[in-house]
Amino acid sequence: MKMRFLLAIFAAIVVSSMAVAGGASRSGGGPLGHLGDEGSGVVAHGDLGGGNSTACAQAAGRMFKSCKFEVKEEFHATVAKCINLGDFGERTDCLDGADEARAEDSEGCSAQKEARLDVCEMLDEDLYDPEPLTDSSIDFIDPNDIGDTELPNPYFSLEAGNTYVLRAGEDFEETIVVHVTDEVYEVLGVDCRIVVDIVLLLEDGEWVAVEATDDLYAQADNGDVYYCGEVSRNYEDGLLDNLDGSFLAGLDWAKSGILIMANPQAGIAHRQEYLLGEAEDVIQYVGTMEAPPAEEGGENPNPDFSCAGNGGCVKTEEFIPPDPESGEFKYFLDGVGFVLGVGLENGEVTGERDELVCTGDSLDVLADCGIVDLPGLEEELCRLSSAFCDD
Repeated sequence: MKMRFLLAIFAAIVVSSMAVAGGASRSGGGPLGHLGDEGSGVVAHGDLGGGNSTACAQAAGRMFKSCKFEVKEEFHATVAKCINLGDFGERTDCLDGADEARAEDSEGCSAQKEARLDVCEMLDEDLYDPEPLTDSSIDFIDPNDIGDTELPNPYFSLEAGNTYVLRAGEDFEETIVVHVTDEVYEVLGVDCRIVVDIVLLLEDGEWVAVEATDDLYAQADNGDVYYCGEVSRNYEDGLLDNLDGSFLAGLDWAKSGILIMANPQAGIAHRQEYLLGEAEDVIQYVGTMEAPPAEEGGENPNPDFSCAGNGGCVKTEEFIPPDPESGEFKYFLDGVGFVLGVGLENGEVTGERDELVCTGDSLDVLADCGIVDLPGLEEELCRLSSAFCDD
């Protein structure tokens, strides 16, 4: 059932991508037609007009132009709605609001461009190529061997059955359940493990979905875990709202990345995923023997998940160029995995935290996590994913 669901979702994304591509006008220049400036002609294959700049920097420039076009489109669409308002005061307020939104969104486009260029410099990147899943220098292992004949990544185990429960938010209003299934999905010839990640809120005594994600991961023989793709279902008031953030390596030029290394070193940075405008997460390793300081809110209160009390954690900083103001420090404990996340905005701690509450080798651990209304939670989990349903 899970496999059929994933195929259906990815098929929908393919159809959507084809519809967008099919609706674009094209000149005789082939797939790079209309890559020039607004109103200009065709850019020839192999010459993107970037002079000596890298492909990474050129892509940042093109995404900036794309963003500006979107801002203009939204502005004109809003103005069209405003001019149909009969009340003069209401119409004036609407037009003023459109101007303000255009100015603010334009600044956002510039911030995104600078963030993408910063990533280019940080990674010393030209082309993000080849696709890791098809790179002949990387050998991937059978997910079913992890925990048997192959050691799992010490910071993110793909051993089937592993289950994690976290609390999240400024007031820990969210509950997150992560479960490593025994299912796989083949991506570009690589068997990727399906990991289900569900975010829930308890509202008026009922569990309400915030996000339900089917993540796809593969482990290389050196222990590094690669991000093959994800189906991200985002909910609003418990109802499915969008699939923003979804990607699949090989589809619409998306590429995989390394979720987390098995042997990271301080200062190293890399992409975790790559689909411009949808999936651009970047991770940098801050240190390998770290503990959260007081200004970040201190340790996870569970001593089993304390960094200082267990030899130190790998600390990372993760950020997304399309949302340059936001970021997160994450702490990973050897043999456990993720234990703590600290939200950032413009480099400052926001007060939002993700804390690991409990973990086990099966869904049975849910009974030991102190969850309010466990039967209700299990029912909602099953509704959102068959991975949580009794056979």
